[in-house]
Amino acid sequence: MLNNLRKVAQVLFFVYIVGIGARFALYLNALNNGDMTATKPFGVEGFLPISALLGLKQLVMSFEYDRVHPAGLTIFIAIIVMSIVLKKSFCSHICPVGCVSESVSKIGFNKRIPWYIPVWALKYVLLGFFVYVVLFGMDINAIRAFINSPYNAVSDAKMLYLFTPPSLTTVLVLVAIILLTLVFRNFWCKNLCPYGALLGLFSVLSPIKVKRNAEACTSCMKCTKVCPSGLSVHTKKTIHNPDCVGCHECIKHRGTPECLETTVVRYNKWFPLVAVGIFVLITIVAMVTGYWESSVSNEQYLQFLKIGVTHP
Repeated sequence: MLNNLRKVAQVLFFVYIVGIGARFALYLNALNNGDMTATKPFGVEGFLPISALLGLKQLVMSFEYDRVHPAGLTIFIAIIVMSIVLKKSFCSHICPVGCVSESVSKIGFNKRIPWYIPVWALKYVLLGFFVYVVLFGMDINAIRAFINSPYNAVSDAKMLYLFTPPSLTTVLVLVAIILLTLVFRNFWCKNLCPYGALLGLFSVLSPIKVKRNAEACTSCMKCTKVCPSGLSVHTKKTIHNPDCVGCHECIKHRGTPECLETTVVRYNKWFPLVAVGIFVLITIVAMVTGYWESSVSNEQYLQFLKIGVTHP
């Protein structure tokens, strides 16, 4: 059980997040039926990374906390902290897409994309585009205008409407990603996810990395075979690669107790609780201190839905 804490956390968060999506759909239905007493599940704002990135820039530049999607900004801050402490542990412990990607990969062929086809660079191209627009294309006034716009206020609803029901384009894209994941392990996470690319850059700052003892290594390659990111762990001295998701599966499946370890502190089977604990603690603090619930009332939310941001 203790050796599977990470996977338990993945599944529990996946179920919880699916539940949030269902509750959000019920919330929107209640509003459209005139029930202004409905309660919005604010965790759904975690699916708005662009809004969160803008909110973070506003916070850094003017010390103003996003009051439209405060939960989204809080979740964004929490996963950045997780990445700095325990690598991209959000991706390997909490992210629902990561959970699905790993599950699909287990039944696939797990081929490696040839090194001369740099598909992995696509996520950095996407990240570069979004970062350029946010950091250089928008000043503080433009950011404030976007954050307080009707479109941004109901962007979480717009996101839900992409999948309820999904368009033919959405279905084709999802099917393509699943098929590619069956062939190439964690295809989306490793090659296309700009969110993961950003967290990878923060994770470089993490003091806790996997290191290999070359003298104790037997070249059994067990560590490399179980790595969800497809890293050649058995050939590295220390894993600095930003694609490392901090899952520590390589250490759990190491050939000998001495061949792999973590820097700074020894690997501990309780690491998953530390990763999840960081996320939960920051979330609880935000809830207690008033940085979780949106300032947009149900009446305003419904009004914004009706003035142009409606179900397609």
